[in-house]
Amino acid sequence: MRIYTKLLNPKMIRQMINEPKKILIILVFILVAVFIKEFIGTNESLEAKVIKVIDGDTINVLENKQVLKIRLFGIDAPESKQEFGKESTDFLASMIMDKNIRIIYKDKDQYGRIIGIVKFDGKDINKIMVSSGYAWAYTHYSDIYAKDQILAKEKKLGLWKSENPLEPHKWRKQNRF
Repeated sequence: MRIYTKLLNPKMIRQMINEPKKILIILVFILVAVFIKEFIGTNESLEAKVIKVIDGDTINVLENKQVLKIRLFGIDAPESKQEFGKESTDFLASMIMDKNIRIIYKDKDQYGRIIGIVKFDGKDINKIMVSSGYAWAYTHYSDIYAKDQILAKEKKLGLWKSENPLEPHKWRKQNRF
C-alpha cells in the first residue's frame, strides 16, 4: 500500500515525468504482472464434495451449498453413449464420488463450467484418467498429459485395448443430432 501512496504523490508524479526511465520501468513492471496473472494463472483452488460424475471428464461438486459443474482440464473422455464411455465414467466415479476434492482452477469454458485439475489424496485425477487409459490427453488445449497417453497406449490400457478408439471430439462431430 505504501508504494501506491508514493506513486500517487503529486511530487513523485512530477519527478517521474521528468525521468522517463522510471515511467518505462513501472510500465514494464505492470505488464509483467498482468502477463503472469493471465498466462501463468493464479493457481486458485477450491475444496468441494463430488455429488455427481456426469462422464469421464465432467463432474458436479457441492461447494458452500452451491452446485458447480467442473470440466477436467487437459483430458477428453469418451462420451456416455460412446464405446468405453460407461467404463470411463465408472472409473472416475470409483475414485472420487462422494469424496472431498481440491480443484485447481485453470479457466471457465463457453458453457460456464470451471475447467480445472482435480486433486484427491494428493493425486492428479486428470493424469490418472489418461495414464489408466480412460481418457485422451486433450492436446488441442494442453500437452500436460501427452506422455501419460503414450504410455497407456503402449501398455494397451483401458480404451487402448480397442483396435481404433475414436476420439470424443470426432465422435461428437459424427453424432450431432
